[in-house]
Amino acid sequence: MAKFITDVVLKDGTDETTFINDVTSNENVDLLDRVSSLKNMVVLSVEENYLDTLKSHTSILSAEFFRDEPEPVTYPSTPSTYTLSNKSIGGTNYYTNISGQKYLSLQHFFDTDIMPDPDNRTINGFTGNKVGNAYFDTTPYGKIDQIRYYGTEPSSSTGQFGTDQTYYTTYTGKHVDIVTLEGGTTPPSSNYAGYHSNHPDFQDPDNAGTSRCIPMNWPGLSVTANNQVSNNVMFNRHAIGVLSVAGGIYGGFAKRSSLRAAYLSSTGITSALNSIKSWHESKSTNSETGFPNPTILLTEWHYPTRSKDTYVKVEDIASVTDPTYGTENRPGSGWGSDLTPFVKRNLIPFQVNDPIDGSWNWCIGFVTTVRTDNHTPISQCWDAGIHVVSSVGNGGAVYCRTTDPEYNGTYITMNSGNYYKYTMIFPASGDQLDPMSMLRGLDNTSTWYPLRPYGPGGLAKSINVAAGNNSGGAPTFDGYSSRGPGVDIVGRGSSTWSAGHLGEGSYSADPVMADGYRWGGFGGTSCAMPTVAGKLACIIEKHYTLNGVYPTPDQAKAALVSEAKNTVLSVRTTTWSNVPTASGTTIDPEQHGGSSACLKVQNGVTTANGGTRFVDAAGTPPKHAYLNAQNFNREQTYKKRPTSGVLFPRPRKFDIPPIEQDAT
Repeated sequence: MAKFITDVVLKDGTDETTFINDVTSNENVDLLDRVSSLKNMVVLSVEENYLDTLKSHTSILSAEFFRDEPEPVTYPSTPSTYTLSNKSIGGTNYYTNISGQKYLSLQHFFDTDIMPDPDNRTINGFTGNKVGNAYFDTTPYGKIDQIRYYGTEPSSSTGQFGTDQTYYTTYTGKHVDIVTLEGGTTPPSSNYAGYHSNHPDFQDPDNAGTSRCIPMNWPGLSVTANNQVSNNVMFNRHAIGVLSVAGGIYGGFAKRSSLRAAYLSSTGITSALNSIKSWHESKSTNSETGFPNPTILLTEWHYPTRSKDTYVKVEDIASVTDPTYGTENRPGSGWGSDLTPFVKRNLIPFQVNDPIDGSWNWCIGFVTTVRTDNHTPISQCWDAGIHVVSSVGNGGAVYCRTTDPEYNGTYITMNSGNYYKYTMIFPASGDQLDPMSMLRGLDNTSTWYPLRPYGPGGLAKSINVAAGNNSGGAPTFDGYSSRGPGVDIVGRGSSTWSAGHLGEGSYSADPVMADGYRWGGFGGTSCAMPTVAGKLACIIEKHYTLNGVYPTPDQAKAALVSEAKNTVLSVRTTTWSNVPTASGTTIDPEQHGGSSACLKVQNGVTTANGGTRFVDAAGTPPKHAYLNAQNFNREQTYKKRPTSGVLFPRPRKFDIPPIEQDAT
């Protein structure tokens, strides 16, 4: 057995010479140092298995092995800076006679601290320095009059706006695996054979000619869509945009992440999640990091027809209740034109057209059932270390988390007896872009819970993402986006530059640019979610670099939210304290992208996927996902503390909630 340095403290009055002679007569003990200047102490060398016996000596007060300080923590090396130079803005207006690789998505401008706003310019009578697809035009009284849209390019294709723009970042999501789980019925198409290998947006920055897209034969899933290696096909039109705005060189932030796709078609949710979880747990250790690669899972599916499929008339509601404001009863014979009792509880009324008598009525929408079968597998994926990012959907719904007090605490109580209930019916064609049917029936249910999600959104064990406008001048929510207190963060939606698709069904192909590849503008919460995931991959890499270990999903989520900027502007869709009489007249269409569906639902109109619109925040946190690309110290986020200067984090200006502005 080995002998260890042992610090011995003797009892007062002990004769050190007598003690030393006594204990060193045993072959298990040697004298190392009498430490004569230290009273009642000696240093011995003691066999490991003899220490307990030594401690029993009548002269010893304490005896402990000396333990060396642990080796200093060695942090991974900081990655070298990755730079893209001489780029322009893409996603709103662009020229096909220019290479698609000339453009960067607008999130590179809005969601980092790298690219400055351009010089002031006048477009459509507006002078300002904001880029993007919208801006506010104001009256002399300073109230928002309308949201007008403009492009970011000049009138001539000979010169692109912002050609001298440079993007650079230390973190690119290296060693992070991003997986999109695609819903819908459209499988990967043979038209896309090899597309994942060839498109320049998916190339490896460190290995020219090599794609970061990895076709998979997913374990346990035998359908063709999930057996991609032999078919050399891993894309449909949707997956291209998703992976581009997450990890594309020009479309996304995670420019060194590996990219994969799985499909629900003919598989089902539980089987698909089981396969991904099994693959994640079977990963081998990465020799460069000492850990298996982290996994980010994008649950790129929702239920647009179940986001808000049922409506009841405001006039049939007896009271409304929530945990903050309590219960408010209907005043007198009706609510009148003041609908703020609902709006302040994050319940946004819509004008609904009765399919039988043709009347228009202010109504509250909700789902009648909650689908929980996908909650368990998603939560188990999170617990297994998978960073799950979820879309809140394009149905214009408002919901909370399943763990929030509003889940059971926010409800409407109906008048006694029967009342009309309007139900939206999915089209028989199966195409969510086709018109919905509306049924009117009688109901006598006494209580409804309008903030409950149908599924899978609203889980605490996921990152719930809403869609925000790609605009510096009018940074509102995209009108179609679902939202509410169940949202964790906001990503970039419509007009986000991405690798283009070839066209399928009713969808026309994206244009071929001068480089010979298809590029276009992606959108929806399907786009917002992966823009957040790309930044999350970079944050995960940053955490590993600063701490020597990868973050748990809870830690990464906290870092993502802490890094966010409170820049989403809350705008009231209308004056809720004095709403107009419900009618077919469009309410301020220019405020909402010209959508005639603003605050409107009717029979024979598409409402499933982007068909219902408004701009109210409805309790959504105003947090845009953000990447601190210049790598300023953010110790409160990443745990590693400064060695000098102010040690306590100061509040940031953009953490101050924005002032809500009136849209009228």
